[in-house]
Amino acid sequence: MKILFVCSAREWGGNEKWSTMAMNELEGQGHSVRILLRNPLLAGKFGKPWFFSPFLTPFDPFTFLTAFFILLFWRPDAVVSTKKAEYFILGVLTRLFRIRHILRLGIVRDLDSTWRRFVYTRLNEGIIVNARRTKDNFLKYDFVDQEKIRLIYNGIPEIQTGNPPERTDSRLNIVSVGTLTPRKGFHLLFDALASLGEDIRKDIKLTIVGSGLMKTELMRQIKDLGIEDSVEMAGFQSDPVPFLQKADLFALVSENEGISNALLEGMMLGLPVLTTLSGGTEEFLVDNTNGYAVEREVQPIARRMEELYRKKDELAAVGAEGQKTVKEFFSLSRMGREVEAFLETPRD
Repeated sequence: MKILFVCSAREWGGNEKWSTMAMNELEGQGHSVRILLRNPLLAGKFGKPWFFSPFLTPFDPFTFLTAFFILLFWRPDAVVSTKKAEYFILGVLTRLFRIRHILRLGIVRDLDSTWRRFVYTRLNEGIIVNARRTKDNFLKYDFVDQEKIRLIYNGIPEIQTGNPPERTDSRLNIVSVGTLTPRKGFHLLFDALASLGEDIRKDIKLTIVGSGLMKTELMRQIKDLGIEDSVEMAGFQSDPVPFLQKADLFALVSENEGISNALLEGMMLGLPVLTTLSGGTEEFLVDNTNGYAVEREVQPIARRMEELYRKKDELAAVGAEGQKTVKEFFSLSRMGREVEAFLETPRD
């Protein structure tokens, strides 16, 4: 098969990481894959032949025209759209060319408008979701063909690591990785850290790895809370593994996730995780066994931070259980086979 993935993202994130893994697996199975990009600077990270289109709006005529000619001349057998900005244009064009169109949905999305109902039910042959909760959310809509919703858990590769970087800081090192958006909850981590007693806060370091639109706001919050000595804003890192290797705990307090790749990567490295049970996390995480669960509110987060600080000698054992869970539950080769089978399903 010839398969075109579509990425209208401005910067690298979870969807882009998933697309890269899916493309690599499909290419290894003998398929030809290419990527249609909004940001050419991401081309090197995908490492595949690519096309450009600007995706200025969901109805951008220039994007429509460039995508039209790409489909006309390359003639893929399937198109995988990963962001809502491209769902409509690629949905219309794949109807025109009778190409199988698959959406990839990484979070719960309510069909609470006529527009969303049209896009999600009329402009594709199927939707890949990565969490049971996301799939079950479609059950409340009797107009959705449930056979078109396919649950395919993320696959996580074995992470190759060198020797861990030398640690020069004896504080409890908590790391969080993700795009700087309100949904990820970094502002809650800052408020929780600031609410701890000085005797505890001085022994905790919080490192944020990522970039995004909230950077200026978050930097101002750090200053206003007076926690500059306790927080490191590391920015975007093409390889966050060295930061994870130096960490004692991974924290992710998202409002809405499917299943976070960053969370799974932390667990794959044996890092204990503190996370909200948003999206699909509750499908595999057992509190105090293979990770730590927390409510998405400042005081519960602060209480769990303090609790884990006081029993930091127990964190490694929970991290080892988390690593075991990820290796058993999130096979990359299994993900590739299931994506392939879904893409090969004939159009109606």
